[in-house]
Amino acid sequence: MNRIDQDIKNKEYSNFYLLYGAEDYLKNRYAELLIKNIVDNKDSMNYSYYEDNNIDGAEVIDAAVTLPFFADKRVIHIKNSGWFNSVNTPFNNYLDSITESTIFIFVEDKIDKRTKAFKAISKIGCVAELNKPSSNDLKIWIGGKLKKENKAMEKEAYQEFVKRTDNSMDNMTQEFEKLLSYTADKDIITLEDVNDICTKQLQLKIFDMINAIAERNPKKVLDLYHDLLATKEPPLKILIIIQRQFRRIIVTKDLREQGHSDNEIIKLLKTKPFIVQSDLRISGNFPIERINMLLNEACQLENDIKTGNINDQMAVELLIVKYASPDD
Repeated sequence: MNRIDQDIKNKEYSNFYLLYGAEDYLKNRYAELLIKNIVDNKDSMNYSYYEDNNIDGAEVIDAAVTLPFFADKRVIHIKNSGWFNSVNTPFNNYLDSITESTIFIFVEDKIDKRTKAFKAISKIGCVAELNKPSSNDLKIWIGGKLKKENKAMEKEAYQEFVKRTDNSMDNMTQEFEKLLSYTADKDIITLEDVNDICTKQLQLKIFDMINAIAERNPKKVLDLYHDLLATKEPPLKILIIIQRQFRRIIVTKDLREQGHSDNEIIKLLKTKPFIVQSDLRISGNFPIERINMLLNEACQLENDIKTGNINDQMAVELLIVKYASPDD
């Protein structure tokens, strides 16, 4: 990121920028910054955009070898091409005789560092892996946004805000804008404000269901389940995430029994502090043997749903009510 910032500041650009990784917000932000500073706007005759893995490589190369129209540079912006996971002959040939006035900006989710394209751009261009920032970096980033708006946020409000946005910078940005509008006449954003306006992500809603199951509260579990169904979430998807979260609880408990601290578990599982704390609490009140029984039944139900032997909505409902009830 520092390299890109410096290129923009000096107005000296590489012919290739490859932005890849898990954080879409950062990838798209830096792509937009480059485009804005090189060609002013996307309406320019010197800007071309291509997306997805069915891109015509020959067409892209034709655009790349065309000289810019009354400008110094031409930008070719390519998203999710898949060219860095497989052989692409037209582009690989272009790498042997690049046009100096053309700048490629690639935005990719996954890449294979063994490909010729990746190796070449690593040597002659700028490669940036943009993944989710650390919790501390996110706090600094949101803090900067709050300062710019002359606002503050209560500690509990920020903790809930992070939970609901799932540490995604895209989600954080959208939900933060909603918070700003909702609290336009306030200096301090409260927990009540976050609860009122910020949308819970699917993972967090199912996380609440897991807690309700562990608390043996069938009414709460059913209410949460029906809320999810009302938002058109597929029952099979809900069942799969329930299985995933209970498996994580088993792994978390096992790591603790091996002597790992909370911070070590967070790093090993690449998860959040509140999830580790909750998993440990649930594993203390919900025997592992019972979790294994639930997982075995869930696996069988998943197979029955996929083969059409049982109604998906009813299957998930029966499972969660059974394990949330005080008596099986």
